Amino acid sequence: MTELVVGKAGRPKSVQKRKQILVAAGELFLEQGFSGCSMDMVAKHSAVSKQTVYSHFSNKEALFTAVINAKCKDYQLDSQQLEHESGRFEDILQQIGLQIIRLLHDSQVIALYRIVIGEVSSNPRAAELFYQAGPQHNMTMLAQCFLRFHQGALTESQAMQSALVFFNALKGEFHTKSVLGLDFALNQEQQQQHVEEAIAALQDFIKRLMQ
Repeated sequence: MTELVVGKAGRPKSVQKRKQILVAAGELFLEQGFSGCSMDMVAKHSAVSKQTVYSHFSNKEALFTAVINAKCKDYQLDSQQLEHESGRFEDILQQIGLQIIRLLHDSQVIALYRIVIGEVSSNPRAAELFYQAGPQHNMTMLAQCFLRFHQGALTESQAMQSALVFFNALKGEFHTKSVLGLDFALNQEQQQQHVEEAIAALQDFIKRLMQ
């Protein structure tokens, strides 16, 4: 199984341990599912003690959330990074849109979607955690970006509605096909066009909100 690449945090020695744990956990969640993975398994697979695992992550839910957050960060979908973005709003949307589409094309992300859907009946908590750390996190990030670029023109509720419109427009049909195992991949030109269409839909929605 390909490793989940994660970001760095903490002191140099603990950074490596944390990365080992996240990589091991990512592999195990993909292989065993959320329900089938345990902290003992993660400790063994990452070649660290169980105590070390718990020193970084309080429980399996926190670890699962961290794995998803790390994957989002791989695609620069991080609120701290976006706070420092400057330039035309359309250019920022283009950048974010392409990053989200590339994230949704990631084979590990698709696999996690399928695993979570497969466990909905037996363990709905996994779906809740996945939604909070993935889609909801990205929509909240988008809403904050919209508020920053439309200072005073949008309420927080309107910004979140706009984020939902943009995020769903980006997912489109290809995401549904990917989860179902159908032919879905968009080439670079198609991805660019898809983002432009999503931006147009977003701008129309925001224009109606501001009328």
